[in-house]
Amino acid sequence: MRTQLALTALFAGLQVASAVDTKPQSIYALDAIKAIMPGFSATCKGTTADNECRTPEQAAPYLIKSLERRTTGEIAMVLSLIGLESADLKYRMNHFPLPGNPAQGTANMMGEEFVKEYAQSLNLPIDGKSGPEILQLVIADDFQNFNSAVWFLERKCSDDVKAKMRKGTDEGYLLYLTDCIHTTDSPDRQAYWKRAKEFFGLTGQ
Repeated sequence: MRTQLALTALFAGLQVASAVDTKPQSIYALDAIKAIMPGFSATCKGTTADNECRTPEQAAPYLIKSLERRTTGEIAMVLSLIGLESADLKYRMNHFPLPGNPAQGTANMMGEEFVKEYAQSLNLPIDGKSGPEILQLVIADDFQNFNSAVWFLERKCSDDVKAKMRKGTDEGYLLYLTDCIHTTDSPDRQAYWKRAKEFFGLTGQ
């Protein structure tokens, strides 16, 4: 398993530019996103909600910033969650099952009460606003949208769950789902986790 220091170099220190192209490239982060979220849209054109969709290239800088101090295990689990909940970066609002909940959203599809709590932590002007209006304030900023998963991890996961997540084990991932997110495991969630483990070289043990 990679150490946290090595991971920082791998995932957070990826904004490099060649002598020919001075535009920063998030190479390994892009590789991770594309490997874990294979249903991503390369252009976001023609998707169900074009204004919500982000390409891996658009999302990478925000995910790098959000996850830069996390271990391999934590990064793998958070990306797995975001991949499933956002349908590979296509959504930042809840649409399914139809008609969806217009107050639920962000990259990790937080429930309305958590969106409001997150907005309060960001000092957003939410007084007198409805749930859907509060969500729109949160997701209007890309970093706020993508950082919501780490915010939730920090505030809603117990120290015991966090410790197991940092190790990148299957047990840690299951506890993340059941004891922190309060959802159930499923084949779809396991598929994302398997891809994340393979990309980061985690055994799950």
